[in-house]
Amino acid sequence: MKRDTLFLIPDISGFTKFVKQTEVLHGQHIVSELLEILIDSNELGLTLSEIEGDALFFYKQDGIPDKNDLIKQSQSMFIKFHQHLRKYQGHRICECGACRGAGDLTLKIVAHAGTVDFITVKGQKKPYGQDVILARLLKNQVDSKEYVLLSESYMHQASSLISTVDFPWLNLEKGCTEYKSLGRVNYHYCSLTPLHQMVTDDKINKPIKTEQPVVVETSIDKTRDEVFEIIIDLEQRMKWNRFANKIEFNPDELNQVGTKHVCVFDSKTIEFESVKANFGEGNLVYGEKIINPPFFAKDITVYFIVGRQGTGCRIQLQVHYMLKPLMAWFMGPVFRYKNRKLYQQVLQNLKEWCENSLDEKCAGALGS
Repeated sequence: MKRDTLFLIPDISGFTKFVKQTEVLHGQHIVSELLEILIDSNELGLTLSEIEGDALFFYKQDGIPDKNDLIKQSQSMFIKFHQHLRKYQGHRICECGACRGAGDLTLKIVAHAGTVDFITVKGQKKPYGQDVILARLLKNQVDSKEYVLLSESYMHQASSLISTVDFPWLNLEKGCTEYKSLGRVNYHYCSLTPLHQMVTDDKINKPIKTEQPVVVETSIDKTRDEVFEIIIDLEQRMKWNRFANKIEFNPDELNQVGTKHVCVFDSKTIEFESVKANFGEGNLVYGEKIINPPFFAKDITVYFIVGRQGTGCRIQLQVHYMLKPLMAWFMGPVFRYKNRKLYQQVLQNLKEWCENSLDEKCAGALGS
């Protein structure tokens, strides 16, 4: 039996351009996280029917939500979506096209009310019917990247007036579209752009930078961007940092500020947290703060600073540290000597891996 049903479609704007112009792997991570944010923002008891690449198709049959509840749902989704993006932009370390371009993504939301049938395909129940089609068609009818659209059908079926006190940003305008098979369809819409003012900045604790760090450096005959991507890719870490027996991390997360990983050695385990800092224009910087420093140290943070040098790059590794009082005078020289020796070898291993592995990739691409 057909029942009155709400259809709600949050749709990521800018998705097509984002997919075409960015690296696939990081793009998948970013879009997946955004879709999960929208799914977790479901406050109306909606049923998720489909994940359609850049959009979610929700429906609800047990009563059409009133206008204030639906506007509140749309507002919540938009703010949480952009809160995540703003945090990501502040925390990102990677400079690939996907990570740099994520901030251009935004959200449009379509709500329509109608009747629905269901079909079963391979045991999965799916909404079916004219109103399902119309809901999908409506999401491309406004000349804007970020808006909420309420069909005339929804406006008639939903109860209550919209509260101007709770939603002072809401200024609904009228629109209509003519479809050959469906006839004239009226709707109301409003820009969601004012909601950006409700998105807060995420605070990032500044990592330490001391006046006399341990410094080692080398040149690598590969581009700055190629070398930097290898450094921040934890999956490749064991290939050039050969001092650890094992590296533990979450492969489903992108490496960004706050990402944690663990290096396991023969006699100890060291926990790291990714950080970033500014070391001058034109340099790409990635840092790792030791969460469990040795007993004599208050803080140790290691920075990889990669800059251009001709057709290759110059990489500098700096160890910034603060030793505990009474420990500095006799542990300081030993600490500096051991770290300089250790990280000189780390950079040498990194240089060999970058130059050899990237050459092999190029040769493989040419031979394929």
